[in-house]
Amino acid sequence: MDFLQILDLPIEPGGLVEWTPVLDGRKGLRLDPRPTSFNHEQHLSDALAYQAQTGHTGGRESWLGLSIEFDEPLSIPAIRAALTAWIDRHEVLRTHVVEADDSDAGAAPEVGAQRFRRFSAEPGAVSVKMSRVGWYHDPTLLLDQIAGWFDRSTAPVRWPAYCFATVGREDSFTLLFAGDHSLLDGYSLIAAVPELRALYRQAVVAAGRPARGHAPPLLPAESIGSYVDFSAAERAAAEQSRATDPAVDTWAEFLADGMPRYPTVAGSAAASPTASAAAGHPTARENDRRAEQPRGFAVGGYAEGSEAAADATPQISYYALLADDDTANEFTAVCSGAGATLFAGVMASLAYAAHRRTGVRRFRAILPRHTRHEPRWLAAVGWFVTLSPFDLEVSGAESFTELAVRASAELRRGRAAATQPLLRVAQLLGTSGAPQFVVSFLDTRSAPGAPHDDSGGARVLRSHRYADDEVYLWINRTPSGLRLSARYPRRLDEDVHTYVADVTALIAQVAETSSWHARGLV
Repeated sequence: MDFLQILDLPIEPGGLVEWTPVLDGRKGLRLDPRPTSFNHEQHLSDALAYQAQTGHTGGRESWLGLSIEFDEPLSIPAIRAALTAWIDRHEVLRTHVVEADDSDAGAAPEVGAQRFRRFSAEPGAVSVKMSRVGWYHDPTLLLDQIAGWFDRSTAPVRWPAYCFATVGREDSFTLLFAGDHSLLDGYSLIAAVPELRALYRQAVVAAGRPARGHAPPLLPAESIGSYVDFSAAERAAAEQSRATDPAVDTWAEFLADGMPRYPTVAGSAAASPTASAAAGHPTARENDRRAEQPRGFAVGGYAEGSEAAADATPQISYYALLADDDTANEFTAVCSGAGATLFAGVMASLAYAAHRRTGVRRFRAILPRHTRHEPRWLAAVGWFVTLSPFDLEVSGAESFTELAVRASAELRRGRAAATQPLLRVAQLLGTSGAPQFVVSFLDTRSAPGAPHDDSGGARVLRSHRYADDEVYLWINRTPSGLRLSARYPRRLDEDVHTYVADVTALIAQVAETSSWHARGLV
């Protein structure tokens, strides 16, 4: 499945309708004692800081979304019923967290480091309001309208922080969704595709209309857990941790060298804006500046603050096929033969390509890791993600398989550190700073309908990004192969293209030769 920045989405023109979740006044949001997750706390803190500095809500660059194609005419009653049912099935879409106000009357339990309060609504309390925008003949103008709608409607400081849109045509329609990152993650979106298809099909059949195509069976609603419950459990466990815990020790060792940066050649234009970034480490002055800035929003990555961010252009997006399905299978076989996973092989390839290009002997990055370790969380919408450190020593490895085995060991070490949310680690260690170089890996082949969606039936979407010092690489194993989606500052465009080409060639070489037969890496 493609992972695209919204303005890169291929879409057919049609009639645009915007759908806004609304609360029934009799069943509104009510105080809820369950605390927020550490991820949500950090995210909302950054949003509030950005709002205080700029007067803007900051929703424009922290959302994720979906585009799903339906090969049948749009039924307004059926899509309304499907969206409402989906909201009822996932409590995170019926809850909101706000900054606590000491002047509020009543008991109002304070949660989330005594700073935030949660409000939640019961199933059946939310419906969707339909707004017809008009017919678009130009897909560029259509995308501009949808992107603006999503940017304006997903700010985490208000409810709802999500919205929907449909683009209808005579014999087909596209369903689009966007939600603030505090509500969901990539796994949520992958699981949502077959679920929304099934809910729409169910609503069409219930209305007495013939349904087209096939949709997988729906999981019983009672089998799907609530991210709100997970958040409370995660916080309760994390607040018991101490600075001497092994996971915190691992993070302390990793952070002693600072947050990792995208590896560049020292002194090159790509290494700008600071020479220290070329070496992979921010200066103390940079760290102090970042500690004073809200993270994750437009102001966050700019030394000059909100005025510079307002004038900035979005980061560049780049997409590539690192390996087709056959090559990816051969590459996986090499990794498996060495006792390593595909994920480890991908990380080894990234590390060696960086070493060959820049001379770096340690490849450092931050890796998102899922926290869906119980069956009830598997299909739930929520931000079930923690972060782990990755620090791979490239020096001395004599073959690709040896490096892949090292990467496997480092992934295991990082997984142990990922048991603690990074914000909790920062609290215990007294550190600050946001991830600057992030590598994400997902395997989506087991998702229902994956081959159809991988060929354009559905796409995962993301918002713009305006930071000047972040590089994110998303690598997905799909039915068609290994796909890469990246975002990065404009100055890195040529460098990233070269790096990705090197990684692609390396994967092909490993797949063809099965090993490097003691070929030296240093």
